[in-house]
Amino acid sequence: MIVEGTHAFPGSVAVVWGMLQDPDVIARTTPGTRQMRRVSPERYEGKMRLGLGLFTAEFDVAITLADVVAPERYTMMVAGEGRLASLRGSVALRLSPDGASAVLHYAAEFQVGGPAAALGHRLLESVGQLMARQGLEALSRELTRRLAAQSPPSGPAEGPSERPLSGPSEGPTPASP
Repeated sequence: MIVEGTHAFPGSVAVVWGMLQDPDVIARTTPGTRQMRRVSPERYEGKMRLGLGLFTAEFDVAITLADVVAPERYTMMVAGEGRLASLRGSVALRLSPDGASAVLHYAAEFQVGGPAAALGHRLLESVGQLMARQGLEALSRELTRRLAAQSPPSGPAEGPSERPLSGPSEGPTPASP
């Protein structure tokens, strides 16, 4: 199964690179990921659960980063083992600047084994493309959320006042005691 494409992110290469290294972000944005932890600078381990109709596979997943050239590119070597399926493959990622944005170029190649392989190449490839799109959209939402949290609020620094700061007041003036 081969899945490839590009995706533009509304942030710099450095910010996107940092997110691609963060195990919490990986866990939140990769479809089916239940847990992900970084066990060394180049290795992550976790658990995934993927459903395909009536078929559900749970995996113990190991991801090893290779050919790392920060913040430009790396290759993820992925191995997953589960009771009903196994997964082996690689994902080559390359980031390039495009103005204030970052463009991610990706190419993934996976082999699925076990009973899950009986689902067929076309179905598995469609699922791979869907997972890539969902993951990249989730990563874009996470990036947008982070950028919004970092930017200063727009508009006046203070909320609207109930009374004007100068000029005549409107309405009756409260009586003094």
